[in-house]
Amino acid sequence: MTRITRRTALIGGAAAGLSLAHPHAFAQPNSLRSARVTVGFPAGDMADVVARLITEEIRGKYAEGIIIDNKPGAAARLAISSFIHYKPDGSEALFTPGAMISLFPHVFEKLSYNPLVDLKPVGNVATSAIALAVGPGTPAEVKTLEQYLAWARKDPKNLSYATSGAGTGIHFTGEYLAKVTNTPLNMVPYRGGAPAVADLMGGQIPAQFSVIPSLIEHARSGRIRLLAVSSAERQKALPQVPTFKELGYPQVVTEDYFGFFLPKGASDASAQALHRQVTAAAQTPKVMAQLENLGLTIGTSASPADYAKYVAGEHRKWGEIAKLIDFKPIA
Repeated sequence: MTRITRRTALIGGAAAGLSLAHPHAFAQPNSLRSARVTVGFPAGDMADVVARLITEEIRGKYAEGIIIDNKPGAAARLAISSFIHYKPDGSEALFTPGAMISLFPHVFEKLSYNPLVDLKPVGNVATSAIALAVGPGTPAEVKTLEQYLAWARKDPKNLSYATSGAGTGIHFTGEYLAKVTNTPLNMVPYRGGAPAVADLMGGQIPAQFSVIPSLIEHARSGRIRLLAVSSAERQKALPQVPTFKELGYPQVVTEDYFGFFLPKGASDASAQALHRQVTAAAQTPKVMAQLENLGLTIGTSASPADYAKYVAGEHRKWGEIAKLIDFKPIA
């Protein structure tokens, strides 16, 4: 479902369009006439879908008019590089997966933006866990994580697993599991999630790590089996699938998040106003149902400051995982 390039981390981004703010918008953020939300991925991508769900709910509340500005390219790095120079008056917001903020500093040797300095966190809308899936290339009797690991160790060809590309949160999670289980799994990078899923269902590769939205419909149809998810708790949309944590690997708790940011220099009042609106939007029954049906979990952040702590914590966690799996940053 989600289109992920070789250099894209988990899961997906969102964008918005420029508009003029009310003359007194800086002091009164709710009086904005128009606002733009920048998304670093194309229309139809998971990040774009989520951005539009939220934007539709806050239109007329945070600003009279809000547009989505899709700026795909370089796994959202181009969009963020432009966004950090936008006016910090509350009329410009960024919607993006957390990989571009918390993971990329550990993936690339150089970034044209400093995510912890150039952006003002606003709020978390949703999170996406990562799942381990097996398909026809794995014996039908392999139904649990331990059974899969035991089967994989029997033959080198069984150790291969697909990802949407190297340097993604999906890749890091697969290598993290390999490390803590002492299983020499072999990551096979694909140019995106869709071809990886196709080969999984076709039996060309025995297993795949991917974000839940890319796998959930195929799992529901019975074409693939999900053995475990990387969230701290079981997913509402997949209550039958255990977590790595409950299966004895408490370290393997990873997720991508989808959230809003403002440019550095935006007022606390603007951040708080947008936080109130996006948080309320994500908790409406309609949006909650749509997000959960996609395999996403509703995000929680009590305030922009709380979200900033979460973002920084995710940055530290991915850095620790990168060191543990001995990942070499991409030049």
